[in-house]
Amino acid sequence: MYKTCHTEESSRRQRMLEQGLLEALGEHPYERITLTELCRALKIPRKTFYRYFPTKQDCLLALMDHTLSDCNTSALTGWQGGQELQQMDLYRFFSYWRKQEAFLDAVRDNRLYGLLLDRTTVIVDAMKKNAPPASFDRDQVEYFIAHGLMTTVLRWHQFGFPSTPGEMAETFSRLLHTPEVAITRLLL
Repeated sequence: MYKTCHTEESSRRQRMLEQGLLEALGEHPYERITLTELCRALKIPRKTFYRYFPTKQDCLLALMDHTLSDCNTSALTGWQGGQELQQMDLYRFFSYWRKQEAFLDAVRDNRLYGLLLDRTTVIVDAMKKNAPPASFDRDQVEYFIAHGLMTTVLRWHQFGFPSTPGEMAETFSRLLHTPEVAITRLLL
């Protein structure tokens, strides 16, 4: 498991290592990236890498977790407020992912869709840790929405972002307010 950083400087260094891995993923398949090459490209000693990550896999998980956490998490769970607020949350969510093309390219090119969806569950769990307990059914709806949104982002990217973030937000806002979905949410 990767280190949880407690200072701004430590977090900045960890993110630098993650960014280095992302850049390497743009040039080479994940399996062919070695720590030696990664550290050489970043001009750091291996011991610096190990200060933050026990393995290359842990660096990849941190990259995914931090990328997921950085998006507008209010669009993933806790649908609150009116339709307009939700549509703005969705717009920010899709706008964020539109800017993450290099990350999404790396996920696609390295066949990491499943791992990214697994990490989505980890992030939703972390967000829910401090939230009041919800019913089992409501939990399932929130996971369904989070995974549905991430799967949509992956397909949207796969097809070259044919719609704008605003169009995506409008479509999903309408979907979340269809009678079937709205009734389901009210029952939970």
